[in-house]
Amino acid sequence: MYTINTQLAYFICSFNSQRLILNLKWFRLDKADSSSLKALSFNSLELEQFQAFIGQNPLNFPGQYFVEPTKIEEFDFFINSNVPQGILSFYPVLSKNADTDTHPSIHQVMKIALTDENYQPAAHYKLDFDVIGKIEIYRNAK
Repeated sequence: MYTINTQLAYFICSFNSQRLILNLKWFRLDKADSSSLKALSFNSLELEQFQAFIGQNPLNFPGQYFVEPTKIEEFDFFINSNVPQGILSFYPVLSKNADTDTHPSIHQVMKIALTDENYQPAAHYKLDFDVIGKIEIYRNAK
C-alpha cells in the first residue's frame, strides 16, 4: 500500500488557482456508495498507473515526487466538522466522472481540472480510478 506526494500546478477549480503551487499527498478515492467517500492507499498497479499519469503531465506535476509505503489501507483525514473555511481548506479531486459531489460530513472536497500554461483545460484524466489530494503546503509561484 502506498501514497504519493507531488507538487501540483496549472489547475482550475471554483476559485482563482492561477500561479498557485500545492504540495499534496495523493490517495485513491473510493465512492463506496452514494453516501460515503473514502481515501484509500494505492495498490501496486494503481501506483504504477498514477505515476505514469504524473509522468505524462510534467507541467501539472512539476519537480520530484515521492512514494510513501504505508500499512494503513483507509484514511479518514478529511472527516472533520471544524475544518476552517479558508480558500485552501479543500481536498482536490481528479476524476473523469462529472458527479464527484461533496458529502455532508466531508468539507471542501472539490473537483479540479488540469490546464496548460494559459490555464485553459488541457490534460484529461484518463485513469479508471479517482484520486484525492490532501494539501500539505501551498505557495504562490513567482
